[in-house]
Amino acid sequence: MTYHAIAIDGPAASGKSTLAQTLAERLGLVMVNSGAMYRAVTWKILTEQVDPADTESVIRLLNITDIRCGHEGNVSTIRIDGIDPSPFLRKPEINANVSTISAIPQVRDRLVALQRDYLNRTHVVMEGRDIGSVVFPNTAYKIYIDADPSVRDARRSDDGEIDSVSKRDADDSSRKTAPLMVADGAAILDTSDLDVSGVVAAAIQILGRQGFPMPQNAPILPNEEPSTPMRWIYWLCWMSFGAAYRTLFGLRIIGDENLIKAGPVLIASNHQSFLDPPLIGNLYKTEIVYFARKTLFSGIGAWFYPQWNAIPIDQEKPDTSSMKSAIRKLKEGWRVLVFPEGQRTFDGKISEAAPGIGMIAAKAGVPIQPVRIFGAYKALPRGSGKISLSRITVKVGPPILLSAEEFKVYSNKEGYLALTERIMMAIKAL
Repeated sequence: MTYHAIAIDGPAASGKSTLAQTLAERLGLVMVNSGAMYRAVTWKILTEQVDPADTESVIRLLNITDIRCGHEGNVSTIRIDGIDPSPFLRKPEINANVSTISAIPQVRDRLVALQRDYLNRTHVVMEGRDIGSVVFPNTAYKIYIDADPSVRDARRSDDGEIDSVSKRDADDSSRKTAPLMVADGAAILDTSDLDVSGVVAAAIQILGRQGFPMPQNAPILPNEEPSTPMRWIYWLCWMSFGAAYRTLFGLRIIGDENLIKAGPVLIASNHQSFLDPPLIGNLYKTEIVYFARKTLFSGIGAWFYPQWNAIPIDQEKPDTSSMKSAIRKLKEGWRVLVFPEGQRTFDGKISEAAPGIGMIAAKAGVPIQPVRIFGAYKALPRGSGKISLSRITVKVGPPILLSAEEFKVYSNKEGYLALTERIMMAIKAL
């Protein structure tokens, strides 16, 4: 399984820890406070009465010190030679010396390795000063938060701490090893005039734009807009189809906790009948985009299908313009439904897929949501025109979450085929 990291960087008292902790609770991640790790090492060095400026002595002590990192619930833990140093990490002497210790390359190498190890076992939101630039430079989810120095000094004072944020800024920004900086690709968020809920709401929006796979059941803050409201005609059809599926076909949804809630998503489903597009659309509380064959866009269909965000596609030949439209919609933040098989099944079985979905997925670089439909073929078989009251079940699988580097592997014709096969295997496994 591929695990993901949200990197939150910024200067002292900008609100990194509060944001990271809240996001961890909201999104079901583990919050790792990298600063606490450096403070813990600083505590050990001062406890052993080693001069922080004596680099050689610091390194010798570090080499014989047992450092264990883990997590309890969604909060990271650290033990130094079996001791939990957390009650002591905000003492003035720690504040005064942590930048000196953090600037030692061997200290950073040891702790960065421990920080990266978290990603071998869980999703994390990690805050610090070099998370997006050094620890996880390849993550797509980076936020740099800042605030006016006077605001940050006031926050420090409210917390009962007396160190100068300006001095910390100068020390952290000027060190040779992993200096404080805005990482490539990071979104900058100024928290000077925002309360905690405002910061979290803004961060959620940023992560959505960056394509982070939000869990469907992530709680919404009161001042957050959970989704763009549906247009009335879309909503009317959405409500009507939803009621029909539940009452006529006993619709059952399995695995809806796997649905990605925010940001762009490529939905990949098998195709059993004309019932499928609105069936998948009813999984979400926002509008989605899907393909419909070009021949349907005539008469009243020329008006109706665009109201349902349908992209016309020519099934008789490769249609690159339709593919480009889908990719553009994904990059704009939409959910796009694609049936990899390209047409409805003749016998209820999953047929061979065209490589188009692999190309769309690779070029858009967004999370992929595999879905499988059961029973719609019996409810409305291809070519029959007669509806049968057969039960319909939809299974939602865990999303396929790929890093930017993993997407690059699929960025050619062979890659499109391989990614298509991976998507189809995920659908068939449901």
